[in-house]
Amino acid sequence: MYSKVLLVFIGGGLGTVLRFLLNTLINVSALPQFSTLFINVLGSFLFGIIYSIVAENSLVSIFLLTGILGGFTTYSQFTFDLIELNTQSQLSTLGYFFSTVLLSIFGALIGVYIGSKMVN
Repeated sequence: MYSKVLLVFIGGGLGTVLRFLLNTLINVSALPQFSTLFINVLGSFLFGIIYSIVAENSLVSIFLLTGILGGFTTYSQFTFDLIELNTQSQLSTLGYFFSTVLLSIFGALIGVYIGSKMVN
């Protein structure tokens, strides 16, 4: 049990640092929500690939999926972005919400497809 908690702890820290660095690198001042959208879609895509490859290995899965990608993707920033956008435009808020959810699901599905092709 403790080894799993340690894997999530280390992976989550790594994922959070990766998100911070990527967010800093691609942050677009005109549209700050873009970096969160990109990170969440990328994280979902990578989740799909990694899940397809390591689903049977629980320790690797816990480290990569729960730890690193759990720290990399961010629901809290997504929620904050929605609140901030809603003060400006409800149409932008809806667009951001649906694009994030739909593109993240699509990214995960493509990732699962690619990952399953890599395994087979």
